[in-house]
Amino acid sequence: MSRIIEAAGAILVRPINGRAVAPSLAGRSATLDDDQLHNILEDLEVCLVHRPKYDDWSWPKGKQEQNESLFHTAVREVGEETGVPVCLGPFLTSLEYPLNEEGGKKNKGGSRSGVKHVSYWMATALDSMQAQQRQVAFGPVHEPDVSEIDECRWTSVQEARRLLSHSTDRTVLDAFVSRLREGALPSRSVLIVRHGKAESRKSWLGADGVRPLTPQGAAASYALTRELACFAPSRIISSSWTRCADTVLPYALQSGIPLERSDDLTEDTYASSEQTVLDCFQEQIESALREGQNTVICAHRPLFEGVFEQLRGLCINTALAKKLPRVSPFMPTAHALVLNVVDSADGPIIIDIQKVAPIVY
Repeated sequence: MSRIIEAAGAILVRPINGRAVAPSLAGRSATLDDDQLHNILEDLEVCLVHRPKYDDWSWPKGKQEQNESLFHTAVREVGEETGVPVCLGPFLTSLEYPLNEEGGKKNKGGSRSGVKHVSYWMATALDSMQAQQRQVAFGPVHEPDVSEIDECRWTSVQEARRLLSHSTDRTVLDAFVSRLREGALPSRSVLIVRHGKAESRKSWLGADGVRPLTPQGAAASYALTRELACFAPSRIISSSWTRCADTVLPYALQSGIPLERSDDLTEDTYASSEQTVLDCFQEQIESALREGQNTVICAHRPLFEGVFEQLRGLCINTALAKKLPRVSPFMPTAHALVLNVVDSADGPIIIDIQKVAPIVY
């Protein structure tokens, strides 16, 4: 069996002089029309990198390291190759090609057997405060190596299509443009977290609201901070119960972002007033869009049955809605779902859903 080398990267995008702001979508199933899309493309720049080894222009990307998620790989590699700290947005696409065709130069006599599988996201730059907040949780990013990347160039989407050396990279650009048509440029990430593994109800003699995480749950919660950092959340809200708050507390402490505790996200509130919980989730999503803040929401497994049913109605299509599990436990403990959300005339629309898992080793 051929070995598979996993890699990840991103299309790093920025507005020209802050001009590009995508208009709200017209409705739940709408996308930008051709004129709106053209206007957005005219006001955007994307970042290409030049690799002297292959003398080619491509998207920043690199190989996955041991004990690293592809989310982390993408953010780290873009940072190392461009010098720009970034956070991830919607997923774009993935490519696969033989290792001996890296850089478009086939080397039949080489020893590089196997294939390379590369995953790509949309990414945007962090400001200095955001980069500082997530630095501890994310970990170190090395300075750019000029022997690997000797030039970064910001260019229009049209010019990027001309400069790109490989047709596969233009396929990634096509996926990027499709995301723009969905209104993805000003999208926000809402990360729904299930709390870490807690002491069992049978063995715990105290009140349920103060039932703590197990050591295993605490370790997974700590590991989750590295994944949350890839999306650079600037707001953290949790059920007021201990096991939820302690799941996201490590990221709050590492980032310096206040941890907000809400009684509206507890199991007791869901049991007595499901609508209160649903309204709370809806308000947090709308607030993320209104305030421009990527947001973490940590809650309990029983809530997700009703919450996910409500979120399915916000999805841009039925295929995406199917990514929200219908069967308990909905997702493992200390895992998360990242919702990429955009605004519309009818309210929030979810355009992408991604699964996030901690890596404990």
